[in-house]
Amino acid sequence: MIGGGIKTPDDALVIARRAVELGFSSTVGVIHDNSGTLKPLTDSEKALFHAVKKIGNKDHARLNWFQDTIAEGKPYEWRCRAGARYLYICEDGLVHWCSQQRGYPGIPLLEYTMDDFKREYNTEKWCASTCTLQCVHQVGILDNWRDPQQAPGKTQHIGHKDDRIGEMIGVE
Repeated sequence: MIGGGIKTPDDALVIARRAVELGFSSTVGVIHDNSGTLKPLTDSEKALFHAVKKIGNKDHARLNWFQDTIAEGKPYEWRCRAGARYLYICEDGLVHWCSQQRGYPGIPLLEYTMDDFKREYNTEKWCASTCTLQCVHQVGILDNWRDPQQAPGKTQHIGHKDDRIGEMIGVE
């Protein structure tokens, strides 16, 4: 990770070079600020970001073009499908959009229904344009050209007991 006041951002380049020497691919991410959204990079951090990205550009690491925009401190327009394509489940067993947006929707995993998946798939996320979470971006890449989304107040939660995840997998 680069940004967010990390004391030694040069470590990212050292680690990436070593990973590649050992035969691994390497990725680099722009760290979020304390609200879980965009923290623009300084000029020296941008140089490090591009250097690490260049040496680690293999396999799935190529699917991070959104970060070029984020590194410039600009919003990136995309359709976040967190809560549907990507689930973050906290230590309390609650489903959240991601690690940075705990509380939304905040439903226990065993009570999460297909209606919840559909609602979150169709819900426009307020934080999407400044999101720095590469894994969430990557799982939503194909959805950028698919179904439009609605503001959170326009979607509904209509749960059916027999559609809960726990019921689907037979957990009591």
